[in-house]
Amino acid sequence: MLRPVDSIRFKLIVPFLAGMLLLTCILSLYTYGLMKSTVLDTAFTISRAKTDQVGTSMNLLFRSLLGNVRTIATDALTLAIFDTSSPFVNAVADAEKWLVILENGNDYLRGIYITDKEGRCVAASVPHFSGKNFVSTPAVEKAMSGVFTVENIIVYKATHQMNATMTGPINIDGVIVGAVVVLYTFPHILTYKESEAIFTALLAPSGFFSAHRNDFLMSNEAERFLDLYDQLKDVGKEGDKVEYSLRGRPYIGYAKIEPVSGWIILSSGLKFQVLDLAYRAGFTVFIISVTALALIAWIVARFTDGILFDLLTLIGYAKRVSEGAFDSRLEPTSRRDEVGILHASLNRLVDTLQSMILGVQNASRLKSEFLANMSHEIRTPINAVIGMAHLALREPHLSEKHRDYLEKIQGATRSLLGVINDILDISKIEAGKLELERVPFDIREVLDNVAAIHQINASSKSLLLTSECDPSVPLALEGDPLRLGQVLNNLLSNAVKFTQVGGVSLSCRLIEENEAGALVRIDVSDTGIGIGPESIKNLFKPFTQADTSITRKFGGTGLGLAISMSLVKLMGGDLSLISELGKGATFTLTAQFPVMDANKLENKADSPTEEDFKNLELEGKVVLIVEDNIINQTILHELIAPSKVTVLFANNGQEAVDSVQGNHVDLIFMDMQMPVMDGLQATMVIREFFNADSLPIIAVTANAMTEHKREGVSAGMNDYITKPVELNQLYETMQKWLCREKRER
Repeated sequence: MLRPVDSIRFKLIVPFLAGMLLLTCILSLYTYGLMKSTVLDTAFTISRAKTDQVGTSMNLLFRSLLGNVRTIATDALTLAIFDTSSPFVNAVADAEKWLVILENGNDYLRGIYITDKEGRCVAASVPHFSGKNFVSTPAVEKAMSGVFTVENIIVYKATHQMNATMTGPINIDGVIVGAVVVLYTFPHILTYKESEAIFTALLAPSGFFSAHRNDFLMSNEAERFLDLYDQLKDVGKEGDKVEYSLRGRPYIGYAKIEPVSGWIILSSGLKFQVLDLAYRAGFTVFIISVTALALIAWIVARFTDGILFDLLTLIGYAKRVSEGAFDSRLEPTSRRDEVGILHASLNRLVDTLQSMILGVQNASRLKSEFLANMSHEIRTPINAVIGMAHLALREPHLSEKHRDYLEKIQGATRSLLGVINDILDISKIEAGKLELERVPFDIREVLDNVAAIHQINASSKSLLLTSECDPSVPLALEGDPLRLGQVLNNLLSNAVKFTQVGGVSLSCRLIEENEAGALVRIDVSDTGIGIGPESIKNLFKPFTQADTSITRKFGGTGLGLAISMSLVKLMGGDLSLISELGKGATFTLTAQFPVMDANKLENKADSPTEEDFKNLELEGKVVLIVEDNIINQTILHELIAPSKVTVLFANNGQEAVDSVQGNHVDLIFMDMQMPVMDGLQATMVIREFFNADSLPIIAVTANAMTEHKREGVSAGMNDYITKPVELNQLYETMQKWLCREKRER
């Protein structure tokens, strides 16, 4: 299944969108950078303007008020209090009246008092100040030292008004005789709005904020920031840009020291609030760009949708064709671009592929039909040769010479049958129709049987043929012993064939045993001519020999190893070769077989004799032989004759149908290919009158393909015997289907 990330739509659209999004981010960051620089410059300009404005206002106000203090300190009424030669008789009373007038005439004044040099109040605009001692007041102490100062500057949280104490000395002829103290309430020098990003704060030399937008910090002497004052005072002497951190939050602004009070006037704001405009500008550009990107993407998608749709249609069609849907066709297209060319080319390609596949299928069908016909036509005379030879060998008075001739005829015929079986096996393997059995078997018995078959040939060449099986190999395994024997027979046959001096060994050992079964290794080694490395790679291909001259010298079709490799692969194993020219070869077979209970092994009976057929005691049973070949009729009749059954004959399927309708029949041996009516049709007609239990029908045919057996079973046949007929199979079939009544009794 195609993943979304692998689709062509994803690969076309996503990189474009990713590139545009990256460009949008870069543009937004660039805009933010430009705006940040501009905003910072603007913020510093505003901060400086606010700082200068507040600083100038405070400085002018302080200097102006200090001037008023000087005026009061040098006024004749003030001096008359301390000058005994003054013309004012009631100097103190006159001075207090004058101070009241001054206080009432100035909205910022909230009290004036005059002290003597001991700090005792001698005159005041506020009556309750009179007579009090202010000697320990820092402002009075500074005044007594001859300095005009501004002290006790406080900004109230509720009103945001600034209160300050102005002091100055009273000097008569160079002698300080007292001090003037004026209490002022300033107008709203500092006002705060929450919407303003930049605000002005006043940081006193003692480290607390005399004024701040944060009410908690404002005039809170418990919250002191001496480090911050030390950090800003050097910069504030001349005034400059500052960046500082307060309670972990970054601020930027402008700072300057007010020279009269020594306070730092700090106009600043939280950095993220100051840069909010830059953030918003960058975000606005980003939103606009993303919107534009979405619009462009929509336009591109709409523009390319037709191309993508047609292209994806072609891809989907190609996928369906690759899965075998060769009958489907693309709808005609009016496109004349590259997609249209691809559309037409793909249609032509599928037409060509369909023609080729039909040709291959037709060739495969013809090949299968040819192999089936060849098998049938060759097996029929082979059945006659083998059958006649077997019947002739029954003759007790044969001379040794004639018996030897007949045995050689049988051997040569069976060799020819082996070639036919190899060709059929290759055909089944190529068609994927070769199936393996899964039955319990003793691998030692398989090895012994294969070794026994080739012992005669090995002995005739004076070769030592050995066979051994490690005791650790389990006694009972599950698999296909016939196919395993076929593989080992091919390997051992080649080993004996290509070895002139020395010997051949067949060995089996256990590699490991686990839950999956026993992993077994079988080696076939010889001291023969060996195989060169350049020939090994082609050795397991059909119709291939290590050297073409080998065919002329030793014979063989070149099918054995190809079949062996395919069979081993079907077993889930592997077949490998180690060889060197002139030094022999070792074929190694490894395969895993499930381990079975040894009690499930069947005892193999010897080939049945004429006496075994007599002991079936089938006298009175009627067997119908349906066969168009007279020789095969005779052979089959002679083979079963010792059982004393009554035999009827039919030369085709129609005669078989007529025979069962006119006679009692216990068993039918039915050929498959016959004139007039073949065996399949005859079986289906007979099944209209007799079911499979009442009248067994056994196929005896040269059709050896698996599908032929399936056809026979589908038509109603009970069992299947392949020509040439094997005595074991024939005996077991008669015992199974004609001796049922004896077993039931």
